[in-house]
Amino acid sequence: MSGTKRQSISWFNSTTVSVERYFLFSSLALIVIFTWMEPVGTSGIGFLPGLIFWTIQVSILIPLLITAQHLISHYVNLRVPQAPWIQTAMSGLVAATLFVPVAFFLDVLFGMPEVVSWNSLLPELLDEASGVVVPVTITWLALNAPWILQLNFSQRQTNATCEQQSYDQGLSTSETKQPSRFLQELRSRAPGDLICISSELHYLRVTTTKAEVMFLYNLKDAIDELPSNSGVQVHRSHWVAKEHVKRLSKKDGNTECILSNGKILPVSRRKAAEVKNLLVLAS
Repeated sequence: MSGTKRQSISWFNSTTVSVERYFLFSSLALIVIFTWMEPVGTSGIGFLPGLIFWTIQVSILIPLLITAQHLISHYVNLRVPQAPWIQTAMSGLVAATLFVPVAFFLDVLFGMPEVVSWNSLLPELLDEASGVVVPVTITWLALNAPWILQLNFSQRQTNATCEQQSYDQGLSTSETKQPSRFLQELRSRAPGDLICISSELHYLRVTTTKAEVMFLYNLKDAIDELPSNSGVQVHRSHWVAKEHVKRLSKKDGNTECILSNGKILPVSRRKAAEVKNLLVLAS
């Protein structure tokens, strides 16, 4: 029975799947599905116009959803286990509501409906909202579900005591005070010493000495919640723990940071001097 369960979730390993690639292919899949299904309101406009219509819709909507997720995860800090689901649902509702006028304009542009009564604009928008907000929110929850559910996601230890001891050793810079929300989230998902954090769209890819996990969080918030002397942000999308920075290298004129696990991260020009000083102080 346990073997069957492992097999059923092995198709989605979030430690190897790129978030950007996942949402790109998901967007393409949505375009193909909606073009082929011809939902009510778009039936009869033809394959090519339908393909263009849904390409425009999805190309606007997905970035809007990601932006809403970024903002909500930054300003809505919930301390409950259901926080990722709540934040994702909220971002879906907000983005879908903002998208309603765009969807209505596209309907008019593609002749759906053929006649528009501007005197009844508000009822038209409300009717559009009834067909947009709920489906978009459900679709956004479904797209994020594999990441939130952590399907075949991390190498976890089953012994909670071992995880606690590993964190006490690996994150010793946090001292004995109550860990931040980010560290609590990480502690519940992966053992080991924190090595680096990378931002991928509205998710964080967090690497420790024993696992690699991903979850909904804002990079700036995560860095702010870590001890100030524990590491440095080497790039707008990457933070590294100073104890795991081995050396810097140059490739095609760009500076790269080599970490203890062999991972290579880019270093921005304005951060290069700070990272070099970090290495000097650590030596």
